Amino acid sequence: MKLKEELLKEHSLIHAQKISIWAVESKSNLKQLMDAFFSKEKLVVQRASWSASKAYELKPQWFEAYIPHLIACLDKPIHGSVRRNSLRILQTMDIPESYSGKLIDTLFALLADSKTESAVKAFGMTVAYNIIQHYPELKSELKIIIEDQLPFAAPSFKSRAKKIINNL
Repeated sequence: MKLKEELLKEHSLIHAQKISIWAVESKSNLKQLMDAFFSKEKLVVQRASWSASKAYELKPQWFEAYIPHLIACLDKPIHGSVRRNSLRILQTMDIPESYSGKLIDTLFALLADSKTESAVKAFGMTVAYNIIQHYPELKSELKIIIEDQLPFAAPSFKSRAKKIINNL
């Protein structure tokens, strides 16, 4: 498959799934997809990030090597889909302790920023909640950040926030 051409051909769920199935046929294919995800071409990145999140659903064990890249691209995403799909992947991963500090700082900043899109905040809340299970001293800080956002939040954020607050 000529991945870049395929990514640019169409933007649909069926097409993203088709690419994700191809990606998990081999680790080499997955590497090509992830290289596209972390590239500098906005449209390629957008479409690759969606396919990568679908590929993760098929072979989550193959994504451990990409944790540092997924975290790094949260800081300056080339497209909004990068944060959303990176966090969608990270929300069910076991994050190694060596990445937890940087990631929790980034997540707290994203959650506190009123400009952060609702889906990013929802996925980010879940990732933060998962990390703080290992750092209980951060529970109150996460709760404060979430509660500060509630009055202005979208319904998707409120729904997930209530579940997380109840578990804190």
